[in-house]
Amino acid sequence: MSLRTMPKPPIPDFSYLERHISRYRQMVCQGEDEINLRLRQGEMQRVGFSKLVGRYSWIWFDAYGVLNRGTEPIPGAADTLERLRRAGIPFRLVSNNASNSPQELQNNLAKMGIHLHLEEIVTSGMVVTQFVQENRLGEQPYLWVGDLVSAHNYAPQPHRWMVNHPQSRWENDAACYALFSGNQEYYGGAQEAILQASGERRALPLLLVNADLVAPEAQGSLNLVSGFTACEAHGDGRFPLMGIGKPFKPVFETAWQSCGCPPWDRVLMVGDALETDILGGASLGTATCLTLTGLYGPMETELGNIGDRLGIRPDYLVQSIAWDG
Repeated sequence: MSLRTMPKPPIPDFSYLERHISRYRQMVCQGEDEINLRLRQGEMQRVGFSKLVGRYSWIWFDAYGVLNRGTEPIPGAADTLERLRRAGIPFRLVSNNASNSPQELQNNLAKMGIHLHLEEIVTSGMVVTQFVQENRLGEQPYLWVGDLVSAHNYAPQPHRWMVNHPQSRWENDAACYALFSGNQEYYGGAQEAILQASGERRALPLLLVNADLVAPEAQGSLNLVSGFTACEAHGDGRFPLMGIGKPFKPVFETAWQSCGCPPWDRVLMVGDALETDILGGASLGTATCLTLTGLYGPMETELGNIGDRLGIRPDYLVQSIAWDG
């Protein structure tokens, strides 16, 4: 699949994201007052991470910004996982990764000294096939927004149903839905053209596999990723939006089932993003912990105001997941 792409500029500042975070929150709450109230009640208690772990039966970690930044581990993260194992406290990695297979993710983290068993890894990509079957989309052609590597790992039968696969027998306008796993190949290329042309003819559901809105870069900029791209395409509501990855239920429910369906309030969700990790976990009733080693670290002094403005407040704030006592 040869695609022409254009560079994506970083967003000017965080406020640019707020309308999309608001849309996520509305989708998650679905008008339920109980969820709306729960999202606003987090005390944002500052605490050392090691003081938290004994309070919960399960710990769920995001990856990027919590365990690692790119190819660099977060200091102390690997040690914390080993301490949890020795203490008999089970955990899961619950990630919006829709590109790497669980084995690839395991190997990439191992290169950083962060060791996970395959059964400890749950990704949004792992949920795709079941989700499209449950929503009666399994026998229909689709547009894959992402690269061929991620399609090989997670796309449902790409040779048979993916309209933009090099060996596809489908015409582009046959797509019945779009699966957003990434956006590096989207802007200015064939995938954007297919989606826009399809939208002119009919409402094409957008399935958000990787629902992350932005990714923080080393220089401090916030680069757009697939969740933002899908929200922008969703625009005026012409394209129905369906969530698979965090903050939406499907990936959390898969993680929950892999843990034996514990009570939600016995789970601690640890992440670096209010709009995915904290929003999704709190909406289901988990305790939530925001670590400042990722997206919101540079906004530490404004977190109270940001949490109030967004209506998303974590229960705890930690500087990192490094063991501290």
